[in-house]
Formats: sequence, C-alpha cells, structure tokens
Amino acid sequence: MKTTHLKNLLQAMKSNLSILFIGLSLTLLVSCNNDDTTPDFSSDDIEDASVDAVEDSYFDDSDDLVSEAFTSTEQDLSGGRVSTDERLICATLTRTGSKANGSLRVDFGDGCTGPRGNVRAGAIVVTHTGDWRNAGSTWSFSYENYSINGVKLEGERTVTIVSTSDTLVVSDVTLVGGKITWPDGRVATREVNRRREHERHENHLLDRLIIYGTASGTFRNGRGYSIEILERLIYRRACGAEGVIIPVSGVKLIKHGDRELTVDYGDGTCDNIVLLTNKNGQSHRYEVKK
Repeated sequence: MKTTHLKNLLQAMKSNLSILFIGLSLTLLVSCNNDDTTPDFSSDDIEDASVDAVEDSYFDDSDDLVSEAFTSTEQDLSGGRVSTDERLICATLTRTGSKANGSLRVDFGDGCTGPRGNVRAGAIVVTHTGDWRNAGSTWSFSYENYSINGVKLEGERTVTIVSTSDTLVVSDVTLVGGKITWPDGRVATREVNRRREHERHENHLLDRLIIYGTASGTFRNGRGYSIEILERLIYRRACGAEGVIIPVSGVKLIKHGDRELTVDYGDGTCDNIVLLTNKNGQSHRYEVKK
C-alpha cells in the first residue's frame, strides 16, 4: 500500500515538473518572439522624425517666401506681375539695386500672423548676384532675428539657380552653420546640400516643390543625425493652404548611431501623417504637428 502511494506521488511530481518545464519553455519562447516583433520605437525616434519635418519645412518655407517676395517687388523694377502670396500680406518688402544685382528685405517686424495661422517675426535679407530669375544667379540669405511660430532660424543659406523655364525652376540649396532655437530654449543644428525643383502653373495652387539631397546635424535632444532622401520629397502648395506643413509624398532615411528610421510621407494625400519604419521592419503611423 505504501509502495503504491509513493509510486503515485512520484508520478504526480514528475507530471508537475513536466508541466512546469513546458510552461517555462513557452514563456522563454514568447519572450524571444516578443523581442523580435515588438516595435522598437523610443520617444526620441518619434520626436526626431517630427522635429526634422518641421525644421525642414520652415527653412524651405523661407526659400519659397523669398521667391514670392522677389516676384512681388518685380513690378517696381520692370512692371512685371505681382505675387498674391498670402504669407506676405503683413510683411514689408524693400528692394534695392537692379535686376542684375541687389538685395531684398522681407520684414515681419515684431510679429504678425498670416492667414494660415503661422506667426512670423524678424526679417529675411537676401542679396542676389545676377538676375534672380535666371540660371547662374545666386541668392545669399541672412536671418535677422527671424522666427516662425517661435522657432528661430539662423545660418548661411545659399540658393543657386541651375535652370529656368516658364514652368520649372531648378536650384541648388546649401545651408551652412544652420541653427534652430526652439521656444523652450533647446537648440538644433543643420547642414543641407539639396536640389530643389519648383514646378509653376498658371493656377498658383497647383505649384509643387520637389526636393532631394542630404542633410546632417544635431536634433534639439542632442542626438546627431544624417539624412538621405531616398525618394524625392514633394510639397504641394494647395496642401500648404490647408495647413499641411510636410511633404505629401517621398521617403527619407534618418540615421543616428546604430539606429535607422525611414520616414514615408505618403501617396500625395494632403495630411500631416507619416509612416515611420525602423531597421527591424516595424512601422508606426504618426501625425506631425508644428
């Protein structure tokens, strides 16, 4: 009787140990699988992608703003057409020199709010060598306490016109010593080497900006980065009028250390949504806000 009881007890213990072993094995297996499949997005990754998009759009906005300001003041020099860009409604434009060589000052004073809700302050001053509209001309930017939505921009920005036609202006854009100071006092740096294509149409809202090239610097959280545009970034002016501050399509790759993040801006839809994908292939949708 005792022998039978002992045998049953040993069998029960053996069964329980087997169940425990299987449970531990499954736990380890699930843990390993989770390590492989759980999205590896830190708050810094998401912030990097968002901040990069905003910084990019603000510098590109200054280029586009100057181009429209040149057009607005052309009438003073040659009787040409006048831009109706709403961003310039509250700016004071001062043009000096000639069509061949001169300067342009776009001054927003102590601050004014444009129709799209963006608040600009300070001034952008541009000197140009050569007719600003023609291939071979160069624009050199300086920012005088210039900010948009409280984000202050600095740096030596140069635009060189490569080619022009009635519908397309191609230019090379560089930014050296770029500095972005955010309202909370944090500072980012930026260097840019890109090509910019401006597709122009009779219906101004159909205009597109197409950008490709590289950038590098440090984000406001101190992380160094390098950026390569894998698929051309396309901005649509009509989408900008709806409050979209980022490209509507295109893909860029952001690298910092061993980390990589691909940012996909979509299929042309007017929105501020991006798809972030890390090097493990995990994806996350995120809305960029200015």
